[in-house]
Amino acid sequence: MRVEAFFTEEEKERIRQAVIASERHTSGEIVPMIVTASARYTEVELAGMVAGLVIGTVAALLLGDPWAPAQMQFAWPLVGASLGFLLCRIPAIKRHLIPQRRMAEAIHQRSLAAFTAHGLHYTRAHTGILILASLLEHRIEVLADRGINEKVERGTWDEIAKIVTSGLKSGNGCVAFCAAIERCGETLATHFPRLPDDRDELGNKLVTEE
Repeated sequence: MRVEAFFTEEEKERIRQAVIASERHTSGEIVPMIVTASARYTEVELAGMVAGLVIGTVAALLLGDPWAPAQMQFAWPLVGASLGFLLCRIPAIKRHLIPQRRMAEAIHQRSLAAFTAHGLHYTRAHTGILILASLLEHRIEVLADRGINEKVERGTWDEIAKIVTSGLKSGNGCVAFCAAIERCGETLATHFPRLPDDRDELGNKLVTEE
């Protein structure tokens, strides 16, 4: 599924309203985001192609007709390489072939890039917080600016990530996002209550990217 179609327009609006409601009580800025994948992981597809090539070559040696034209002998490795490449592009297969450490690094790097690209590090009191869901990896990363991390226990973000992860697994992604946003708002309001001159520094809508 394309990431733009993961949530309906109604669900996207509910998430936007959840951000608005949470930010009424805090000077913090909450940005929810969902991406198709945090990296291309082309090494997985390359490995699949090489494995298919090897299997196809072995099949040609064992099963191929030695009297067949040379083109037929080459067909086995080519078909094997193509199948290996295509199979490793299927998300359900690809996900299980990516090392856990590689996924964790990719998601963290994507979060850092998104944090900068969407201006979360420019907030007045450094109180921006990103909730990023990466669909291919089935993982969530919550990234907060230094102003927040100086006052909030780090385990708080693990709790937020679990809320979203559980909701996505059960098919209640919108409800989970809204609950996570509300929980972030409660935490931020405790340490960063809304100021009289506070203004909305960042957009409130769900950010979607490939």
